Amino acid sequence: MPLTPEQEWTLVACGLVAHADGVLKEGECDQVLAMIDERLSPADQDHWIALVSSREALNAHLEELPPILPLFHEPLLERAWAMALADGEVDEAELEVVERVASLVGADPKDLASWRDAWTATAATLAEHKASFAALLIHCDGTIDDAESIRFQALLKQMPVPEERRREFARMLKKPPSLDHVGARLAALPRDQRVEILRAIAPLVSASQREAVGRDFFLQLAAQAGLDPAAATKILDV
Repeated sequence: MPLTPEQEWTLVACGLVAHADGVLKEGECDQVLAMIDERLSPADQDHWIALVSSREALNAHLEELPPILPLFHEPLLERAWAMALADGEVDEAELEVVERVASLVGADPKDLASWRDAWTATAATLAEHKASFAALLIHCDGTIDDAESIRFQALLKQMPVPEERRREFARMLKKPPSLDHVGARLAALPRDQRVEILRAIAPLVSASQREAVGRDFFLQLAAQAGLDPAAATKILDV
């Protein structure tokens, strides 16, 4: 099934944000593809991986995209902003890409400014979820390995929150939060946020000396989050 214009805009916008710093980092292509809910066929996935891997190809495709309805401006730009926030902060080049996309679709600059504030606040809340589930994953086997601690700290550094908040999250490594109905908490979030959390904590699985335990815990979370086993395994194996 072909992608909708809104989905194509999302992939192109997020791809250009990923390229904004001049380098497409490892894993960023998968992050871009994760910004749409549609499962791509192998052929379509290969096509979009090739497209997202090239800034020039993305810019050329951007010129060919049909306009989208104003109804879709906010969700499109929200995903582009989430891509910009993925490394903890938005730099000038990423902001310029988001503003360029907003201009091309005809979004009001005042709306964009208001939305950005709201999205950044949501990202801070999402950061707490990531830290909570990461701590639970680390503790699921009853031990804390050095590699797990290092990756947990690296995850915190990418979060768009003040340093004081990061220190609060860091304390979860010693004392994880007590969450009743862990899977239900995750399932209650929007799908794109569920996927984002799982992608954030996935690297912690291979950091454990008891990887099988963490892998089982992760796959259980993914199932409760509504992801099929193949998609969850793909996130783990990136």
